[in-house]
Amino acid sequence: MQKTWLLMTVCSLLAFNANALETEITIYNQDLALIKKSQTFSLKSGANDIVFDEVAQQLKPESVFIYGDNIRVLEQNYDYAGINYATLLNANIGKTVKTVRQNPDNGENIFENAVLVAADGGMPVLKFDYGIETNFPGRVLFDTIPPELNSTPVLMAKIETAVAGAKDLNLAYLATGFSWEANYVASVNDDKTLSLLGRAALSNDSGSGYDSVKVNLVAGDVNTVRRFMQPRAMKAMGANVMLAANVMDTAAPVIADPVTMDSYYIYKIPGTTTLKNGQMKQVSFLNAPKVQYEKEGVLNSSIYFNTSKAYYKDVHPSVYYRFVNRKEDGLGMPLPQGKISFYAPDDGGTLQFIGENMIGNKAEGQKISLQLGKFFDVYGEGKITELNKTDTHKYKKQKDDCPTVADTYRYKVLYTVVNKGKKEVDIVLKQPLNGQTKIVKESLQGKAGDGNVYEWHMTLKPGFTQEIDVEAENVIEQRRCDEIVLE
Repeated sequence: MQKTWLLMTVCSLLAFNANALETEITIYNQDLALIKKSQTFSLKSGANDIVFDEVAQQLKPESVFIYGDNIRVLEQNYDYAGINYATLLNANIGKTVKTVRQNPDNGENIFENAVLVAADGGMPVLKFDYGIETNFPGRVLFDTIPPELNSTPVLMAKIETAVAGAKDLNLAYLATGFSWEANYVASVNDDKTLSLLGRAALSNDSGSGYDSVKVNLVAGDVNTVRRFMQPRAMKAMGANVMLAANVMDTAAPVIADPVTMDSYYIYKIPGTTTLKNGQMKQVSFLNAPKVQYEKEGVLNSSIYFNTSKAYYKDVHPSVYYRFVNRKEDGLGMPLPQGKISFYAPDDGGTLQFIGENMIGNKAEGQKISLQLGKFFDVYGEGKITELNKTDTHKYKKQKDDCPTVADTYRYKVLYTVVNKGKKEVDIVLKQPLNGQTKIVKESLQGKAGDGNVYEWHMTLKPGFTQEIDVEAENVIEQRRCDEIVLE
């Protein structure tokens, strides 16, 4: 387990107020939550048996931490056997139980007492006065629920203290079955600004529900050690996930600006809220009504400069929306990773869905670039119209090596970009430069892009066609062991 995870956990624990009698749940992105609660106990001097009730079904026992003033934890046990037919049978082995079966002649119930000898795979082995039944054709009845069984999970501990009296003891532990994710909705206002809403979707599939709890959300990935999940727990979690899809609560309050903790950000939901088992709750954390953006089409050329006349045609540029996470552009807050859905008005003013994508964790000042689809009315083509070999040079890279033949080629290329739409569009044409390719002549001034890419930026008015004449040069080298070196 990494130091950052340990540091984060310790910081969270120390930040918890031991005198505040409340439950606090800090939810992480990856099926994990830190749950902290305080409970008052009346303790005697010496050893005491205590029970923390209402703990999560999917508690991770190795993470449990009990702390308080002037106490020592001697022992702690997570107990959740549940109450069902199998657990009741196992709890009553060796005891006298009541049985009932039906009289086949008149249909009346026959009640008898028997000793429960064993419970093999949920089938009781019963000792009656007349003998032992291994395939009893009736039912076993139970008068009471054994104290070791409970309908909800509990954490029991043996606490030692030298000072008697009422004490507030604090419990902290990790539990699975909790997660959250950010979802964004962007609505285009005009050609320059858009509104951006952010909501956090919390899900509780832990098998336990919580009333009036404080909830925090941590943005960022923490390191954890995964353990094998038992089949029963996997089945229960799967059932809860299905239930969560049908239960959604969106009435929670708006989250304030996040606070930092080590390398992470914490979004605190104000006040207290309810997290029902199988529930998904949506909470707003961002409302940016005027975010400045740029819309741009990216047309990637598939031409490679080799020994053939390559071409492409009818390629539609990808649509990109780009903005910067800074205050002067209408944003300027840490944005947790999540899905973003875009909407824009059509010519009649009706809002329409135009695409979606994912954004990663974005700090303040970072650029955000999102591809949403392709232009319908904008398309382009490119072709090498002329190809000539202008020079050949043979040499050896090393004294005893085979000779290398370096051929220099000259290419004439025509690019065409057409806008058949009703609006002006900005397009960037990107041409990868393979090998030793360089642009030697161009009818439209371009520039070097990211990596080994050359770019031409253009603005196309409705109905306009942009043509770009380019001359490029490339040196293609081949080892030729059958060649004679020309000194």
